[in-house]
Amino acid sequence: MKKVIYLLLAVVVYSTNVLLAQVTISPTNLFIDHQSKFGTYMVINGSNEPQEISIDFIFGYSDTDNDGNRFLVYDDSAKAEQHSIKDWIRAFPRNFTLQPGQRQIVRLRVNSPNDVPDGTYWARIKTTSSPESPPVELQSTEAVTARVGFKIEQVTGVYLKKGDVSTGIEITEMRTNRANEGALEVLADILRTGNSPFLGSIQLNVYDSNNRKLDIPSFISTTIFFDGTHKQEVDISSLNPGNYSVEMVFETQRNDVSSADLVQAPKTSKKIPFSIQ
Repeated sequence: MKKVIYLLLAVVVYSTNVLLAQVTISPTNLFIDHQSKFGTYMVINGSNEPQEISIDFIFGYSDTDNDGNRFLVYDDSAKAEQHSIKDWIRAFPRNFTLQPGQRQIVRLRVNSPNDVPDGTYWARIKTTSSPESPPVELQSTEAVTARVGFKIEQVTGVYLKKGDVSTGIEITEMRTNRANEGALEVLADILRTGNSPFLGSIQLNVYDSNNRKLDIPSFISTTIFFDGTHKQEVDISSLNPGNYSVEMVFETQRNDVSSADLVQAPKTSKKIPFSIQ
């Protein structure tokens, strides 16, 4: 008798560029207007075997501690009551199988109340994929083999925009630390203004004592849901001892999201001095 044991390992994917995610999703941030209440995204099976797909929705957001360390929050019922669309949104189809190379358009409908206040509301789309389960084989041998598969959970964003939407960043305080040899750690205490999350980019610029910008920028794309502390590093290993300044710039611009989808805000920046001994 030969038994084939199928082992399934769960992997949660929050980044779109992970090699394990052989099933891809486009777009990774979806924006729906309150007037239409409809949106779509595509699931593509880039693997060489059939994949079972399921769609679910959760409410969550990223937050930071006082030291700027980022973490995910999924159990905040108070914030969910104010901002979540998890209970309003439905996917069609919700469960399906994709053959190798096949793609499926998933249609989303948000049944939001008409009297919801102006602002941006959101949820996380959890798209789970796993190889189609094979049948158990019974043969005339005592050998036991195991087949290992991956259950991939890809978590992406869906946002509902209602009426007049606004966002922005106010930098209340900024400071620096020497995180490690050759790196400058910059921390900024920030207030997120308006009625919508800030989806944009944050860039660090370093200037010399003559206020000339040096060619050592540090750039990230991010989403800021609430007030907090942002931490970012810039490489200063090439700098000689002396006096410098570092500027942190918040801008509603991202390479992975159309400017038409982003809630626009004025560019915000702050500069502080630092020195290298």
